Amino acid sequence: MASVIRHAVAGLRWILIGAAVVAVVAGAAVGVATVALGHTPPHGTVALDRPIAEWSLVADPGVDRIAAMDAAVAAVPDSRAVSAEFETERRGPVWEVEVVTSAGVEYEVTVDANTGEIIGAAERD
Repeated sequence: MASVIRHAVAGLRWILIGAAVVAVVAGAAVGVATVALGHTPPHGTVALDRPIAEWSLVADPGVDRIAAMDAAVAAVPDSRAVSAEFETERRGPVWEVEVVTSAGVEYEVTVDANTGEIIGAAERD
């Protein structure tokens, strides 16, 4: 009986050693493949999926959120701003500001993020 247990423990030990070796080899292979395929950006850089000019507009629009909300409130009489969201659309960067009148009517006002001009205002259902 003792020899059976000894053989089982010896077999189990080899299985555990084999699993550890496989894990180390697989991890090394994934690491080498990642570096070889260039999926790891160098430290201190950011991979961009948009042109740099577009990202610079995202980082620093000419009109900030508060100014866009103020412009939207001025465009819709007797309203208050509820939210503002920065978007980049085909015509360029804009603020989409949601305002609500005292009567409860909701409008979405589009403000040019570079100039602060009102591009449009639409009543929301």
